[in-house]
Amino acid sequence: MSKALLACVTAQLLLVSCGNDLGSASDSGTAPDSGTAADSGTAARSGLPCDIQAVLSARCETCHGSTLSGGAPMHLTSYADLTASSASGASIAQRCLDRMQNTSAQMPPLPATSVSATDIAAFQAWIAAGTPIGECTSGGSGPFGGPVVCTSATTWTGGNQESPLMHPGVACIACHTSSGEGPRFKVAGTIYPTGHEPNDCNGAAPATGAAVEVTDATGKVLSLPVNAAGNFYSTATIRFPIQVAVVANGQRRAMSSSPPTGDCNTCHTQDGTNNAPGRIALP
Repeated sequence: MSKALLACVTAQLLLVSCGNDLGSASDSGTAPDSGTAADSGTAARSGLPCDIQAVLSARCETCHGSTLSGGAPMHLTSYADLTASSASGASIAQRCLDRMQNTSAQMPPLPATSVSATDIAAFQAWIAAGTPIGECTSGGSGPFGGPVVCTSATTWTGGNQESPLMHPGVACIACHTSSGEGPRFKVAGTIYPTGHEPNDCNGAAPATGAAVEVTDATGKVLSLPVNAAGNFYSTATIRFPIQVAVVANGQRRAMSSSPPTGDCNTCHTQDGTNNAPGRIALP
């Protein structure tokens, strides 16, 4: 790469409409909003049982977190969120359960993996018991609920020196194209441990087993593992539209819509653009 990073950033701004990691949501009983939850973190979660909190964190908060994304109409982060009533009179918790069990319109939406029978049973039991207040004060807030942090505490320091480890977090295809090299890669990006990490911070380590799965319009499947910087890439020919998922440690998170480009870091920036909630984060 021979051009300055500024050229790369400029090229990123030309690409739009990337979608989100886990999918959008709709619920006729609530109206969409674009704000943030009034309460967050441990204080907001103190009323949720740990098993319910864990399901929300792992399966819902990519879109229904403290900051909404992907068209999600409501926050699902606190006891108050879950026990509020929808227009139908049913609680939001009941609406969540209904959508988890709805095979024709499931939440999280396809192609994401459906919620497990164990987690559905936990929701059923909690609702049947009258949604009692829990005492869970620990646990994560989802991959996109935390602050900006360089989890690895290591960064790329090689400038524009050519390397597979170069500039994690930066839009690879846009950079190479802006430097006059042409679109070397068909798919490229960086996987991170958390949802908000800065450019040039090294991402997920290969030991996590992290990879991006790309299924193209012909049904061809590519599995792209990360390198020591968390970067993944492929020069193989693919046919759009594509479906994309990130996998690691037996877990999987899929995008609900087909991205318009294989330049993943264009939208999966530190804070996210074009409906992406942030980085490509470990599931």
